[in-house]
Amino acid sequence: MISGRKIMLSVLVLLMVFAFTAAVEAEEPELNLWQHEFVIDWQGREAVVEFFEENTELNVSDDYGPSGFDSIEEQFIVQARTGYPDVVEGTPEQMFSYQEAGLLKSLDEFWQDYEDRDQYPDALLEALEIDGELYGLPYSHNVRMLLYRESVFEEHDLDVPENWEELVETAAYISENVEDMQGFIFTSEAEEVRVMQEFLTFYYQLNNDGLFEAESDPAELLATQDQLEEVLTLYYDMYTEGGVDMDERGSDWMRTDYGYTGGDFAMVTVGPWVWGHRADDEAAAEVLDDTGITHPPVHEEGDPATFMEVAPMMINAHTDHPELSWELLQEVTSKDFQLLINTLSGAQAAREDAQEQEAIEQLIAERDDIDEDMAGDWWLAGFSEYADIGVAPAAISWDRVEDYIIDSVQQVIYEQQTPAEAAEELYFNLDELEL
Repeated sequence: MISGRKIMLSVLVLLMVFAFTAAVEAEEPELNLWQHEFVIDWQGREAVVEFFEENTELNVSDDYGPSGFDSIEEQFIVQARTGYPDVVEGTPEQMFSYQEAGLLKSLDEFWQDYEDRDQYPDALLEALEIDGELYGLPYSHNVRMLLYRESVFEEHDLDVPENWEELVETAAYISENVEDMQGFIFTSEAEEVRVMQEFLTFYYQLNNDGLFEAESDPAELLATQDQLEEVLTLYYDMYTEGGVDMDERGSDWMRTDYGYTGGDFAMVTVGPWVWGHRADDEAAAEVLDDTGITHPPVHEEGDPATFMEVAPMMINAHTDHPELSWELLQEVTSKDFQLLINTLSGAQAAREDAQEQEAIEQLIAERDDIDEDMAGDWWLAGFSEYADIGVAPAAISWDRVEDYIIDSVQQVIYEQQTPAEAAEELYFNLDELEL
């Protein structure tokens, strides 16, 4: 016979189990956010992570994913179907690939009722649409400009290059005549998306309509073999004539960005984000204060154009928590968060209310961890001036395109193929793709 004491203990245990189960069920599900700026080593990382964690109303894991967009893509493709992570940052090229693989949730069901939707310019939203549906919320945007060291050009009585021939000549002159400085650098590391973006920066001058027409099925290749050869010839000339040092072959994005702010290069084609490096040390701030901004040199038969990137934040199609993921997406693209992260990094916010100079100045006044120079209105204005020549990539899967372009660049700069041979192979490979 079971004693009353044992019955009471059993009831107590059951009540405790029920109470624990109810507490677990009541607890808000944990969400996972892969956010590039929360992981990479930059001067504003600690501040933006602290701001997010103090202000989020959601239960978000403090594991913010892999470091670097290439690593994010590799791991997201492998495990997205498990529902992890819920929200991911990426590049537009990655967004198109994710969507084609069925890994992204359309935002249309949330977008129509979103109270902040009017803060986003139509051009940025259109850049993240596929077949008329929105798959990413614009996080930041930029156009690639030519940055150059004003003091170097003044001291050596040099004109800022306006065409490709002048770029080659000026870069080579600086490499030969300015001590401890190279004229220019291309990003050229294998599997580095920046390689393709820089390539397109110059290609778009020869064809403002882009590389592919995405409206047709399959997408139509717009490039000609001759146009591809012209761009690859620029790469060949820059390396072989001394504008870019041969030892810089295989350089990654960090070498490009930190190399410029470190004083190693007189010219680079990058976006506004390098402004964030000014807080790394006094030398980097001096370099950026000594920087001029203009559009990339233009091919003699081309028109001014450059690569435009609209960075998306996206929801995993396989998340178990779509509504909460949308709330998380709103938090990391909110005005207050965008003000902080873009003021620290110097990037161009996607929201119009986060670009207002008055709001930026107020933020700087409220925080003692932001240098007054971070307002940088002249800096962002220098990029905004040329926003109308930006060309956004077509809504196609770019993975194989990226591989082919990077391979062609490397074949040329390592002198395994002539520009003509590499262009012929690149044109054939791109034309054979069914995107």
